[in-house]
Amino acid sequence: MIKLEKKTDKAILTIYGYVGGCYLSTENIQNALDEIKTAGYRNIDFHLHTYGGYVFDGNLIYNFLAGFDGEIDIYIDGVAASMGSIIMMAGTRTYIAENGFIMIHLPSGGAIGNAKDFESYAKLLRSMESNFRKKLIELTGKSEEEVNTWLDGTDHWFDAEQALDAGLVDGIVDAKTKEIVSLSTDEASDMGAQAVFERFAALTNESQIPKQKKMDKKQIIAKYNLQGVTDESTDAEVMAALDAKMAEGDKAKEDAQALVKKSIEQAVDAAIASKKINKEKRDEYIARGEKLGLEELNGIFADMNAYTPVSGSIQGGGAQGSQGKEQERKDWKWKDYQEKAAADLEKMPKEDPEKFKSLYKEQFDVEPEL
Repeated sequence: MIKLEKKTDKAILTIYGYVGGCYLSTENIQNALDEIKTAGYRNIDFHLHTYGGYVFDGNLIYNFLAGFDGEIDIYIDGVAASMGSIIMMAGTRTYIAENGFIMIHLPSGGAIGNAKDFESYAKLLRSMESNFRKKLIELTGKSEEEVNTWLDGTDHWFDAEQALDAGLVDGIVDAKTKEIVSLSTDEASDMGAQAVFERFAALTNESQIPKQKKMDKKQIIAKYNLQGVTDESTDAEVMAALDAKMAEGDKAKEDAQALVKKSIEQAVDAAIASKKINKEKRDEYIARGEKLGLEELNGIFADMNAYTPVSGSIQGGGAQGSQGKEQERKDWKWKDYQEKAAADLEKMPKEDPEKFKSLYKEQFDVEPEL
């Protein structure tokens, strides 16, 4: 379900469902927050009930909530499991119903491909794990060693009292649904997160909370071209395949960025080899390419000519050679020096600063900073 109520002093947002599903989605959270901001509210009560879901969606939802310009009190009406335990940490304060539960475990997913693909996905999961650990340490004030006991590869359940003792919540509130008999953490663990979620949802007023829509696995598989799963696969298997697909997209983006950087470096090295720029300028031009783009950088190099020394027009060298060179260059502009005597132009700020200022101002209509 999703419901937004606007009270006199605050907004009340209630969302029950799967993270990344039809209710607890990034789009619904963002749209609700935009509506709340437009209405001018600075305080939100966010009622949450979820058995987890997609890691990437959960991280985005966390960021949307944490970035709200005001205060958000998060209420766990039933269960905050898996990614729900991350989302619940985005508020200013967190409360749990007296018969509610929190479940914490390591992020999980699946990959399809060769050994390299699996290694990349394992690296991604380790990064997510590190992010979860950091958030839990900041929330509870516990040591890394203590938090690591919750991230050991098994599910860790907390009832309301245990969650308060562990520093996961700021307080306990009355049960949202009184009809539900309290479970022990062992019973909740045996049932599993989804079953505990559905136990709460099944006893909630149907007029207020519609039934959770069943995952359309066939549509998801077709939309994202998932491999290795069918509409006969479990929800968890389809989720794992989707997480793997998202990881592939992130890897492809990283590979593309690495390729662009390599192309920029090759373009700069080619300009050095053709004597259009000095090798001392390599890092400077690489940085310029990363900022402007490869196409713009190639355009800059295309307008450059290799430096060719100009011999003195009067033979014999010495003063006469120098005078002949100056005579030949007396009408040169900034671009002439760039194309024909780039090395002399680079030395000019020290050797002839007045001339450098004159050329620079004529070219760019501003004084140079020497």
